[in-house]
Amino acid sequence: MANYMKSECYRILHERTIYLLTLAMASLLVLMNVVLYLFSAYAPGFYYGTLRFSFIMLISDMEIFYIGAFLVVMLLSSDEYKNGVLKNAVAGGINRVHMFIGKCIVYGITAMVSAALILAVFIFTAYVLLETDFSVPLESTLPLKVLLLGAAANVPFSLASVVLTMSLYNIFQKDAQVGIGWAVIMYLIPTAFRLLGFQIPICARIAAWIPWNFVKTEVSAAFSIIQMDALWMHPEGFLKEMIAGAVGIVLFGALGIWGFRKKDIA
Repeated sequence: MANYMKSECYRILHERTIYLLTLAMASLLVLMNVVLYLFSAYAPGFYYGTLRFSFIMLISDMEIFYIGAFLVVMLLSSDEYKNGVLKNAVAGGINRVHMFIGKCIVYGITAMVSAALILAVFIFTAYVLLETDFSVPLESTLPLKVLLLGAAANVPFSLASVVLTMSLYNIFQKDAQVGIGWAVIMYLIPTAFRLLGFQIPICARIAAWIPWNFVKTEVSAAFSIIQMDALWMHPEGFLKEMIAGAVGIVLFGALGIWGFRKKDIA
């Protein structure tokens, strides 16, 4: 498995895919900060060109980390079945389960490094371009603390997103089917549980433990002029994110192992 992981790392580092994806996603966040800066500089009465507002936009949409993890796996895996990479690996005597675990580890690390670089560029440009009062923690250091803790709290379920996407590739092997399957499991099913929860208590309890739901309903609990709070700023909330992520990794990992054992590599 170690040799297979090394070969995957070599392949990823010597292809342009991950570099282009990282550049594209970082550029979008930088563009957001540039737009806020331009409106603040040239539009009188525009009060949103601040570091705090920029950070809140990302804090309120933490599911972007799950989507980013999905894109990493999609782009790195899309041509493997077509090019016979997996078929050759199996023919070389690599255990399919070990292959799946190795790919999840390599892709997970790749996704986290990419996310860290994107986040660093976003934070740097926000501090350079946007207004902030460094004497007021609410406007300078507190938003950064909430953002960084939020990114850390969402690492486990972002890794679960990597494992899920890899598992779906083991089962379907086609980009469109993988994308639809991911959307159903990550978004449609959680949304269904949340809506059913208004009438069925057990569905409400299940929905409350699904990350896509609670990053939307429990994160921006107290954003205001005088305070800034989020789910992961409290020990029980941070632990909830850790537990949900760990459960996701185990469940999606079991799905992937089943898929590798049951599905022939064409």
